[in-house]
Amino acid sequence: MEPLQRFALSYEMRHFAEANWARKAERWSVTFYLPDERVGTAEITRVIPGVTPNPHAALEADPGLLDRIPRVVFTDTGELSAPVAALRPTLLLLLESVEVKAKWRGTGVGTGLAVTALRRLAVPGAVAVCYPAPIHDHGPDEPCSFTSQDPEVRRPDEEAMARLRRAWGRHGFAPIGEGVHARRIDP
Repeated sequence: MEPLQRFALSYEMRHFAEANWARKAERWSVTFYLPDERVGTAEITRVIPGVTPNPHAALEADPGLLDRIPRVVFTDTGELSAPVAALRPTLLLLLESVEVKAKWRGTGVGTGLAVTALRRLAVPGAVAVCYPAPIHDHGPDEPCSFTSQDPEVRRPDEEAMARLRRAWGRHGFAPIGEGVHARRIDP
């Protein structure tokens, strides 16, 4: 496996000049690559508590891949939920997705590069939030391509989620509710 310092990260943020930030989220796309290979991507949404008007409503109107995270992080009125407010964030970095090519999966490269990307977008006092779960191209009732080595696992996703939660835990992320994890992440 390549050492993480050999990877390059490219950041991109696009928005419309006349965007109404009450209804749009600030999304960053990060591409991970080696000189001769695109390794993967991450999508990160930035929210400034007290400045972004009702982030719960904005993320409900423009959810991207964020489904569970906004309802755990924000109240219906857009205030921070108690577990997140206790972290006193100056900025929230909501990790929508991290996806790496198949040959890099299970090596720790995805979580390592995502944490690096989060640190780059952070300011002192920032809190990063993620929901460690596999990303699928299929619907909830379609078969999963992930196969478990353990015959006792009824849902293959449960094993994948357990592995992902352990991986994020090694980077300091801890559960805050409904499978969502968070940690303070300073640059």
